[in-house]
Order: sequence, then structure tokens, then C-alpha cells
Amino acid sequence: MTQIVRTGMGSAPLKHILDNLRPLDRQEMFATRSHNDTGRVCQEIMFFCEMTGTIFWHDQEPVAVMGYLVTWPGVASVWAYGTPKWPTVFKSVTRTIIRETIPGLLKQRVHRAEARTLHGRNETGRWLLSLGAQHEALLFEYGRNRETFAVYAWSDHDVDGTRASAAH
Repeated sequence: MTQIVRTGMGSAPLKHILDNLRPLDRQEMFATRSHNDTGRVCQEIMFFCEMTGTIFWHDQEPVAVMGYLVTWPGVASVWAYGTPKWPTVFKSVTRTIIRETIPGLLKQRVHRAEARTLHGRNETGRWLLSLGAQHEALLFEYGRNRETFAVYAWSDHDVDGTRASAAH
């Protein structure tokens, strides 16, 4: 019987996920870091996001992680990474974001949450839009190898429908 379980952060399961990322997740993660060391990324995530991260397990294997970091009062950076088994927990991750993460951020008075993804990850972009994010901008040459990133963001105004349309 297939079983999906959610747990808090832990170094060993997080390291397993990071060592086995989908290729585009790996590229995206390291494009905004000065190194290619998954052990170091594990330490960074545990230091900054241990209390806000969730690991998703499929049949007793950690396969995805998501979390956020409040970067300054009212603003959070949200992120998610997964192994090739991401599709097995995709629905659970989505439900968690909708039912818990977004309401939790609002309770913390976060008025803006943003995610950055490699430009051209159309599936990721569609997913973020389905979660209520707005595509705001492209960041040209944002990555260390000049990768272009897309910015998706949520506002607390998105929840009540009062967010003004962005003029580009």
C-alpha cells in the first residue's frame, strides 16, 4: 500500500532529497549559490528554515521538501524541491500549501510571499499560478551562470481579490 507522510525537517532526509534532486531542481538550486555542495545547502536550509520546512515521504522515502523564510517583516521567500518521485507527493504538497502554508503566512502577517524559478520551467510556472501566485517579472542574468529567473508572488490582497493589476 502506498503511503504519503509529512514530517518536519531533518538533516538526513533533507540531504537524501538534495542528493537526488530532479535535474532542473538541482540547476535552479545551485544557480543562486556560490557553491555546488549539497551538504552545505542542507546545513543552510536547516539553519534558516528548519522550523518552516516540511518533508514529504512516499513509501518511507523522502522525496520532496518545501518551506519558506521570512526575509524581513511582512515578506517571505517560498521554495520547494523534489526528486524524480515528486509526482507521487505533488497533490499532498499542493494541499499543504493551500490549507496550511498560505493561511500560516497570513497569520504571521506576511503580506507578500515570492518564489523564483528558472525561466522556462513552464510546468512550475503553471503550478505557481494555480496556487494563486502572480507572474511578476523576469530577472535576466540573475543566476551565477547568467540564468534568467521568473518571479512569482502572492499578496495578502490576492486572498480577498483587491490586488491591483500590475502594469508592466
